[in-house]
Order: sequence, then C-alpha cells, then structure tokens
Amino acid sequence: MKLNTHYIFSAGLISLVLSLFFKINFFNEIMIAFSISYIGNSVIDLAGHKEVTKDFRKMLVRTEKTHTFPRSVAWGLLSSLPILLFVIFFSYYYLDLYGYIFFAYVTSIIIAGIIVGPSHMLLDIFTEKGIYKKKDGQWARFALAHRRFDDSLANGIASALGILMFLFSIWQFYSNYILYIYHYLLHYFAL
Repeated sequence: MKLNTHYIFSAGLISLVLSLFFKINFFNEIMIAFSISYIGNSVIDLAGHKEVTKDFRKMLVRTEKTHTFPRSVAWGLLSSLPILLFVIFFSYYYLDLYGYIFFAYVTSIIIAGIIVGPSHMLLDIFTEKGIYKKKDGQWARFALAHRRFDDSLANGIASALGILMFLFSIWQFYSNYILYIYHYLLHYFAL
C-alpha cells in the first residue's frame, strides 16, 4: 500500500482504540494518533526497504527487518519513544499532567506504538509481495490478496476504512460529551 494509505488507516485505528479505551482530551488523542501514525509508518517503511538493481532497473524491496508482525511491534514502540519522552519530561513543567491523567497519556502512547506496526502489516499483507513469516527456520513471504501496492481500489478501501474509524472515534467522543452535559443539566437544573 502507499504510505499515505498507511498514515490514514493507522491514524484512524489508533484514534478509534484510544477513544474507546481511554478518556483523555480528544484533541490530544488526535495528536497522538496522527503523530505516532506518521512517525511509525515512516520508520517502518524507511528502515524496511532496500534498493535492488534488477535488469538495469532500481526497485525498492521489503526486508524482513521490519515487515514481520513481532518486529513491527518493536519498531512501532521504538517510533513512539520520542513522543513518550516528550510527555514524560515536559509533563510536570508545561503540560500539567499528573496522577491518573499522566498514566492515561503514557499508556495511550504505548498502546498507539503497539498498534501502528501491526496495522502497517495488516495493509501490507494484501499486497503482491506481502510480509515475511518464519517457515522452517527461513523467512518466507506471505500475502493474501496479491494486489499491487499502488492499486487505487485497495488504497481507496483502506483509506475509507481509516476515515470511517476516525469518524467513529469523533462520534464516540461527542456522544459521551453530550451525555455528560445532559446529566449535568439534569442534576443541577432539574430538567
């Protein structure tokens, strides 16, 4: 899949998971989702491709360094480390995070780092080259749909799923917010 498709799908998936399981500020949740999606997918693709010359043509080829499920989790966690360090070091002085809220932010960043790698592999498994898996002690390619990486239909479907997951996370936030306002008004103003 194209890198932009990876960005959109991973950001949608991360924002959906964070909105369902963590009750942090929605706009900070969006920032976490998009920044970790951008950094994680960029690191996985930049570190996991090498240039090969074949028949006087230069091609980018996936390597098993990043395009396996276990290693993608490690690369995703590694790519979320700068944001995690930013929150840890600057939370006391600038961000005013402490206690449960600090724990929620740190946990959400770690969970987002764990999600970004497998979401990248989930999209790459549908391309013609697939991902790597261990088979009899050797790395073998594994693919499901054998679509080209620049197939507009596959990229469109994955991008649409990412946008739908993002819209569902927005709906999740606002439905909780409206419910909170309703109960607040009901309690204090006896509507």
